[in-house]
Amino acid sequence: MSQEIETIPDIEKTSVPWTGLDVLLFLALWFATLFVCSAVAGNTAPQTESQRQTAADGESYLHPIAQLVGQNNNSPIVLLVALLAAVVIAPLVEEFLFRLLLQGWLEAKLTQFQVPCASGVAIATVSFFFAAIHGGNGVVMDIQVLFYTLVALATANLLIFTSGILYLVRRRSVQITHYLFGTSRFFCPRFFINAGYCLLALLLIYGLSAVLGRAYPTTNTDPIPILFLSLLLGTLYSKTQNLSYCLLLHACVNGISLMLVWLSALSS
Repeated sequence: MSQEIETIPDIEKTSVPWTGLDVLLFLALWFATLFVCSAVAGNTAPQTESQRQTAADGESYLHPIAQLVGQNNNSPIVLLVALLAAVVIAPLVEEFLFRLLLQGWLEAKLTQFQVPCASGVAIATVSFFFAAIHGGNGVVMDIQVLFYTLVALATANLLIFTSGILYLVRRRSVQITHYLFGTSRFFCPRFFINAGYCLLALLLIYGLSAVLGRAYPTTNTDPIPILFLSLLLGTLYSKTQNLSYCLLLHACVNGISLMLVWLSALSS
């Protein structure tokens, strides 16, 4: 009986209540928001001559949130905004868009058309796409503008996530708890075994990120470890059909990264 509860019925992977147009709609909203915020922050020139010289000389690549925390590591407001944006809101909207909507829809369609290794193809496609959008090298930005841009982006992402949930519930009659928390009974031993595998994979990902960061300090190498992280998250969701696991893992990764940036800024 327990095996029947743990096993995910094949029918759950051959159909989803939302359509491809729904996926395109919310991805378009997310990309539009990202484009506008990136354009505003990217067009702000460095304020001081030393910042301009540093940018011209090719400073080590830093993620915009890392720039913000690194230069305002003693500001509680900045740390709180960075924490909410990176550890809470970003995992919510990204897992909702890329794991639930996009991967769920793509996996259902590929399975429906009997494409070989449908789940693997869907996971790989979404992961490469997810990694690619994290490319591009950063520049030294106006910190004040960057802060308000981050606030605006986090607010917009939260609105996209909330409106997406409401849309699925009201227009597509989706039982959202079914996708957020799965339908399988919770088995403590199995959970800790999966957590152990995820921990080992994360150690490899962080190790790869550190090696690449040292080898190519002025280049954004984030897409490579992010690719492996996305493959891990995609596999986890495909196997469990439980988005809460992916949200928790994604939040932990972003939280650890943010903590490392903050500790590095404090020690410098």
